[in-house]
Amino acid sequence: NNLAKRIGAHRSDTQFSLNSNSPMPIAGNTGGSDYGYIKVSDAWRACQSGDTYYNATAGVGSSQNNIDEINVLRTGLTYNANIESLINYDSSNGKTESDYHPTSNTIIDQGVTLTSTPASSSSYGPSSSFHHNDILGNARQLNQLVPHSSSGATDIGAFEVGESWTTGIDWTPKFHTTIWKKTAASTDWNTASNWSTGYVPTADVHVIIPAGATRYPEISNTGAVSKNITINSSATLTINKGYDLTVAGNFTNRGTVTLNSDSDEFSSIIIHGKSSGNIIYNRYVNSLTNGSGWDLIGSPVNGLQISSFASTNDSPLATGNGSGEGDLGEYAIGIFDSSLNSWVNYTTDNVDTTQFTLGKGYQMATDSGATLAFTGSVDTDASETISIQNYSGDSGSRWNLISNPYPSFLIIGPNTTTDTFLEVNDDVIDATYVGVYGYDGNSADGSNYTIYNNTSTGKIAPGQGFFVAARNSSSANITFKEAMQTTSTGDDFFEGDAFQFNEVELRLSDEDNYVGKTNILFIEGLSNGLDIGWDAGSYSQNASIMSRMIEEDEGHGMAINAMGLDAMESAVIPLVINQPAGQEFRVSLFTATIPNTNVYLEDNVLGTFTNLYQQDYIHTSDVDLSEVGRFFIHMTEDAISNNEYSTNLLNVFKRLDADYITVEGLASQSNETKVSLFDILGKNIINQTLDNNTNTQTISTAGLQPGIYIIQLRSGKNILKKKLIV
Repeated sequence: NNLAKRIGAHRSDTQFSLNSNSPMPIAGNTGGSDYGYIKVSDAWRACQSGDTYYNATAGVGSSQNNIDEINVLRTGLTYNANIESLINYDSSNGKTESDYHPTSNTIIDQGVTLTSTPASSSSYGPSSSFHHNDILGNARQLNQLVPHSSSGATDIGAFEVGESWTTGIDWTPKFHTTIWKKTAASTDWNTASNWSTGYVPTADVHVIIPAGATRYPEISNTGAVSKNITINSSATLTINKGYDLTVAGNFTNRGTVTLNSDSDEFSSIIIHGKSSGNIIYNRYVNSLTNGSGWDLIGSPVNGLQISSFASTNDSPLATGNGSGEGDLGEYAIGIFDSSLNSWVNYTTDNVDTTQFTLGKGYQMATDSGATLAFTGSVDTDASETISIQNYSGDSGSRWNLISNPYPSFLIIGPNTTTDTFLEVNDDVIDATYVGVYGYDGNSADGSNYTIYNNTSTGKIAPGQGFFVAARNSSSANITFKEAMQTTSTGDDFFEGDAFQFNEVELRLSDEDNYVGKTNILFIEGLSNGLDIGWDAGSYSQNASIMSRMIEEDEGHGMAINAMGLDAMESAVIPLVINQPAGQEFRVSLFTATIPNTNVYLEDNVLGTFTNLYQQDYIHTSDVDLSEVGRFFIHMTEDAISNNEYSTNLLNVFKRLDADYITVEGLASQSNETKVSLFDILGKNIINQTLDNNTNTQTISTAGLQPGIYIIQLRSGKNILKKKLIV
């Protein structure tokens, strides 16, 4: 043990070499790899220039007494990659102890794990070149095998003198480095014979791709891994669309590394250590004229200048507004200005030396749908941030266009799970809109934006742009973390196994085309008010069809309205339909996964109840339809007949950031509407009368003390009471 400490701990930065008269003196410990100690039956020498000769008594193999538990670095040691060149292993005649006698003095950075026992022999000892007397006897089975593990920890390789090991040895060599063969028979990464070790790399094996190979590796399988990986000058590595590589250690590229994608499959690379050298990510971008319109894109690499990118991708990158028109020198690359709620494209005059900002989203288009080459380094910082801001109070927009900054997929949610995108960022996203809004210009459901939140399993593709709604009117940071990365390899927003919820999906169509949808979900544990991360407001508050909250309504039209299971049998849900006068439209029940419950659409003005299980609601209005109050969805196990009863058209709400109360549905009232506001103790604070010449009116809350208030609306026999927070 004393010798082990002197050599292992104090000489950890020195090259150790053994003379021809010395057997292998290095072994491992029980808990981690170290230089070990000398185990001898007579005196052996560790011959390092300038060192004193050390003597040690014979050890007892796997005995704890002979195990040095000092874990030291291996600086200065040189290891061989191919263990079979250093031992007498012959796979054709079975695995015996003699197969593993070493043929040289080279220290091997390898090991084996315990699973089976080798055949016993009467003589154990190294080959004659080591000039050491054999150890006789048949009780010590594994005393001098190279390589092996001590109690489960991989060691450097040693002669072990002493008692036999615990039953069980797995004789598969454990390699720390593998090299792509220059004479590889194919380009398949997953073919074992293409590697110097005869094994496909695992997460604890370093990988080297050398120059001068006849064929270079391509990854065409999921789950490819390595420890450190080095691509030498003039060498190449390709990750094909739909596949992935995870680097557990460092990534060093001196050659060419290319990742490919198409319209619905993306490749992915995750690097857990450091990264040096560039990659090329061929990222698919839509055609404006022949596809789904402008694509929302972000750079999946760092350090890429926009003008250089445009020059490299001159064709197929579209120009101007995507169809060749626009300002002189205008690129089909632009930003969304939230403060002005508008788009601005780059031109040769304004692009200057601007680089793509990691985490920022851009609109982009190609001539006919093609991949564009993004060349730059891989971001391996623990986190990246991009600022967002809500400008909706200043005639701007709450929406901010951001993007995935990594060449890998990102986990979106849920916001109840650590280190997902929503969990990390839900406090800076508007509470009513906690989700990822992905643009889908040719969506078959007419919604244009697909929302991913707790109700979905979506993942964000490399370089994918998307919208989030900022919560605050001051700047705040969206954070991307390496821990969010995953190697899913599907479409822009890849969906895994779909959640099974009780759901109603309503769609609105003009003639034969869907122009909008709204989803109502019934999930155990949720409320009839706002459930952050489950409910999601519509991207456009002028969408053709939306629902509203049953409770805690702040006037937001909802694209996803999630509520508790009880509501499935008794809820009355306000519906917003925005349609111009003279336009026939149809509301249909597209999806319903609810048991034994009828879904009725009430038209309060016509006094009709349409069972959407039996028929669509079809109507052509003689006035423009908008806002809430005329249409309601009734969830009930009972049958409802026309004119059986009528839902109150009046509605009232207060948004948290507003200094006024909004009253809706006034135009539908035959009488004027009296408004009374009470504090929580019942004191009457406000009395006001509203006429019915304007459908929506407001009541100021300026000067009111913060707190909970009760508002009452009375119009003829119609009475509405609601709780408000000021």
